[in-house]
Amino acid sequence: MKGFKGFFLFLLLTAATLSAQQNQPSLSLVTVYPGDAIYSAFGHTAFRYVDKENDTDILYNFGTFDFRDPEFVPKFVKGQLDYFLGVVKFKREFKNYTLLEHRSVVEQKLNLTQEEIARIYAFLTENALPENRYYKYDFIKDNCSTRIQSVLDKTLGSDIMYDQKTIAETGERSYREYIRYHLKKAPWFDLGIQLALGTPLDQKVLPSDSFFLPALVYDIIEGSTMSDGRPLVSSSETLFRSDADPINDPLTDPLIDPIKITPPLLLFTLLLALETVLIYLGYIQKMRWAKKTLGCYEYTLVILNFLFGILIFYLWFISDHTATKGNLNLLWCSPLSIIYLITFFSKGNGQKVLKWFSGFMAFMGVSFMLVMIIGLQSACGAFIPLLTLYIVLFGRRLFPNLS
Repeated sequence: MKGFKGFFLFLLLTAATLSAQQNQPSLSLVTVYPGDAIYSAFGHTAFRYVDKENDTDILYNFGTFDFRDPEFVPKFVKGQLDYFLGVVKFKREFKNYTLLEHRSVVEQKLNLTQEEIARIYAFLTENALPENRYYKYDFIKDNCSTRIQSVLDKTLGSDIMYDQKTIAETGERSYREYIRYHLKKAPWFDLGIQLALGTPLDQKVLPSDSFFLPALVYDIIEGSTMSDGRPLVSSSETLFRSDADPINDPLTDPLIDPIKITPPLLLFTLLLALETVLIYLGYIQKMRWAKKTLGCYEYTLVILNFLFGILIFYLWFISDHTATKGNLNLLWCSPLSIIYLITFFSKGNGQKVLKWFSGFMAFMGVSFMLVMIIGLQSACGAFIPLLTLYIVLFGRRLFPNLS
């Protein structure tokens, strides 16, 4: 009987110990995979802190911004938009991600001691205070994903050993390749990104930037360890798997075909065909209406070239964005197009200026084609008919029979 009582007491103590362990605070990384909205195209990463004893289950979310800010658009364009560390209830956010946005959600429970969890929790709590919560967002260097590494580095320091094999694999591709991978479902957004971002994005990903996307953070953290040998992640669980947005791994999944048929590519091919037909009807068949239509058509295209040229110039030389520097799209999409717009209606010497400037712009278009070919700055396949359109538009004025 004494043996039975001892065994029963042992079971009670074991159950009590397990219950106490289960009620201890835990810390996880929650990865939310890309959604259909533009702001969710690259996914999201956040810390989840659970303390059952105090009925606490919250997300520390570094990717928060305020749409209601009356200066939201100008601040975003200038690269001075404030992001902040938000603290929200996990259940509410989980419903938003799954029921409203239909995005896959994966949780990695971190294999940390209670002292380590308390250290990170205190750091996050301090940084969530109104006076500490804001930071200047940077597309590559400082976003919701890079902040995960920053928090771990500042709280665990040399105790954490990141998966160097995965980091090395991450560095085999460029920033632009990873970005384009996430934009497979958004060809127009892909086009805009390729137009706005410069040559820094064509470099291979640096080890210091390997946390710049949520999917990469997931892979690196999954293979990382602590200095004492224990794995950083004790368990991984898919909390929700969306059929519309399956979980893919950008390290192993094939990248998008650069000349894949997309709506932008079809549109620019159609515009190029229209340019060619109008030139043929106006200057080969001598139809006056085609000449006038061609003039209006090309003038409109050059206005667009001028406006986007101003935007590219602004993003490179005036804004605080780092990813928009060194943008060689400025070669063919230029504020200098104002010369064409001014001299288009002139006569005499003005027409000579128009001719030589058009030749210069055609040369710039060909130059950017070469830039794409050698890989100094790559772009989506839609750029091929678009560039050809402008090369034909400007280049035809070098030939007397076509101008």
